Amino acid sequence: MSSLHLIVAPPPTPNGDLHVGHMSGPYLAADIYRRYTLQQGNRAVYCVSSDDHQSYVDTTAERLGTTSAALIAQARRDIQASFDAYSIGLDRFGQPNAEYAEFVTNFFTALAAKRLIRPATVPVLYDAQRGSYPVEAFVSGRCPNCLEGTCGGICEGCGHPNSCTDLLGLDGNRYQVRQEERLILDLEQFRPALDDHLNGLGTHRPALRRLIRQLLADKLKPFVLSYKTPRGIDTGAWGLPGQHLNVWGEMYPGHMYWLTKTAGDAIADAEYVQFLGFDNSYFYVFVHVALALAARQCGFQWPLPSAFITNQFYNLPNGKFSTSKGNAIWARDLALEYNTDLARLFLALHGPEYQEATFSEPIFKRAVDDLAAKINKLAATYNSKRNRNQTGQEAIPAEVARLMSQELSLKEYSNAELARRAIHALQYLEHWLATNDAASTACIPSAIILCLDALCPQYTSALQQQFSIREHSWTSPARRPFDMLPEIQVQYAHAAL
Repeated sequence: MSSLHLIVAPPPTPNGDLHVGHMSGPYLAADIYRRYTLQQGNRAVYCVSSDDHQSYVDTTAERLGTTSAALIAQARRDIQASFDAYSIGLDRFGQPNAEYAEFVTNFFTALAAKRLIRPATVPVLYDAQRGSYPVEAFVSGRCPNCLEGTCGGICEGCGHPNSCTDLLGLDGNRYQVRQEERLILDLEQFRPALDDHLNGLGTHRPALRRLIRQLLADKLKPFVLSYKTPRGIDTGAWGLPGQHLNVWGEMYPGHMYWLTKTAGDAIADAEYVQFLGFDNSYFYVFVHVALALAARQCGFQWPLPSAFITNQFYNLPNGKFSTSKGNAIWARDLALEYNTDLARLFLALHGPEYQEATFSEPIFKRAVDDLAAKINKLAATYNSKRNRNQTGQEAIPAEVARLMSQELSLKEYSNAELARRAIHALQYLEHWLATNDAASTACIPSAIILCLDALCPQYTSALQQQFSIREHSWTSPARRPFDMLPEIQVQYAHAAL
């Protein structure tokens, strides 16, 4: 029986378009997983929304001399175009609206009624120069854990949270620590359940496993759920007017809102898989799971995550990709020059799944040339033999079917592993076809589609249409021996751009 998989990636910040670093991370990874899940005979729903209340929108708008609203509108159009260019098959790209805000407010009201969240006096940072309370993008210093330069809230280097007040190197004449009321989520009260769930998953990649161990070694600090920021969902309903929800707290019920809008009540019994960059781990793994546990105490029928599929940073030779700093190779710029199917395949093979990696366009170009050559060699061999070998062994070679039909569990899932399997299978098929006189060409189009469908969807969609292939599997490939196989092109101009 097929199962429903709920797939979520973090909301992109609408302060600009997506760069190659974004695309190499959770957005492409989640789409490949979605397509792979469907190929296994399961159902899948993939939802993303835009992080409209994120502070980086405001700092970027200020830098560009525009308004936050105008920046969000343009960035959403750009982000959608980038998703389309890379065949990211979203079931929903949501944008916060009044109904969304009401859903999120009702969720936190239910938690407040059971005292699972509450106002409390906490230390907060005050900027005397600007007369504001800086958080996240509005303040930077040194991480108190690893000493790397960081903004407020979270350290992108080590993944540890900070409260802004504990950042090192702040100007003591400008910044003051004040004691004020904020809405808090006491993470420590959820420690036993957090420990049990997080350490029971067995799906964490090494960096996340290490972070979980480090954070659980000490008392978990309360998570501050409200800020004095210019925009967001107002917290007046919980006795704190003039403040807004911390976007990382807002995000959890937001995900459930979009999933419910898309899949309905079926989400209660579904498998929930969260893709994310490692730098967001604290929020997703501790804050969101704690909120999910609180939700269950309030009667919400929402699933706990089955896995957190993390990726590390993808860098440029001169530093990190950064939209807010304008240091980037934009995903759509790359799509103007290269076939995004091959870009997807390259990023699956060489993306930063387990450790940081560096994107080099010369290396990328050589690699996609090589990948295209491997695919096209099989197409050429097929085309040379298609009229001579329309009979004989019609099944896909057992060795290929065995390799490609082995289902990857969430514990071992990897885009790179899927891509390596596909390339090795195609190379084996080419050799088998070239050296085996009894080999039939009939199964080859079907086999190529099965190998590449999750990775190169534009190419496989074209093959499905050309060869009229609808239903097929590794054990029952479609027989289509007549047409010429097209080559996969390395460079092209994407029509949508």
